[in-house]
Amino acid sequence: MRLLITGARGLVGYHVSFQALQKKHAIFLTSRGPDPIPEALYRPADLTRKEEVQDLIEWAQPEVVIHSAAMTLVDRCQEQPTLCWQHNVQATHHILQALIDKGAKAHVIFVSTDFVYDGYPIEQRPYIEGDYEAPLSVYGASKLAAEALVKNYPGRWAIARTALVYGTAPTLERDNILLRVLYKLQAGNVLPLYADQIRTPTWVNDLAQGLLLLAEKQAQGLYHIAGADIETPYSLGQKIARTWGLREDLVYATTMEELQPTAPRPAYSPLSVQKAKALGYTPHPTEEVLKQLCKEL
Repeated sequence: MRLLITGARGLVGYHVSFQALQKKHAIFLTSRGPDPIPEALYRPADLTRKEEVQDLIEWAQPEVVIHSAAMTLVDRCQEQPTLCWQHNVQATHHILQALIDKGAKAHVIFVSTDFVYDGYPIEQRPYIEGDYEAPLSVYGASKLAAEALVKNYPGRWAIARTALVYGTAPTLERDNILLRVLYKLQAGNVLPLYADQIRTPTWVNDLAQGLLLLAEKQAQGLYHIAGADIETPYSLGQKIARTWGLREDLVYATTMEELQPTAPRPAYSPLSVQKAKALGYTPHPTEEVLKQLCKEL
């Protein structure tokens, strides 16, 4: 299978690329900056530039496109909505249009977010595919707008909504909750984490496995590809501290009202993964993941 993976230097893109390489898929990578995996074919591109995207599709001739590139810093998106829209919506439009110009033969898999929800489900249960979307932030709105473009793509498509992705990769240029907890606590600093934000944190290896599963099964439609357990950032931070033998008291519970983030977040956005499990998706329990990462790091 010929795979074009965008955002290959990011946490998700790197792990999808690495797993695809191990499975002997023909992979073509794009991102900004140097080649993240020398064994793979790589071409840097600015996805906000239509001509560069057209050249990229012509170069890769993909059977599947896994589009993980995005502007994901939620507060920065709120501060710079035009830039956010360029990277999350316009870039997606350029990819889809270039594929349509080639006959829309490629399967498009788009990585989205739990932040398309407002945190007020009709029933107090994890969100399922098809539940009403009402993003609170510019970031969530940009991803939902990009989803709408994907749904109008005339070829095969799948949307993978995920949440609070964590892990490590050699190409990382920004942190995630795992690394943030480790950096802060190892330096002896306190770290406030939301205790009033309920989500399904997702190990990046599980997400990568899920995205490749969608590709290999030629899945069509909307899927939640998230973690096995419901956590708050605070409860996850405490588990990270406990696993690494660091001071749990340095992680303290705070609220969104207290910290007043630039961008509003849903207070409740756990994702049900039952639909994805029917395809064979098997996320690992949080504590099992953390113990494995502790040994590796």
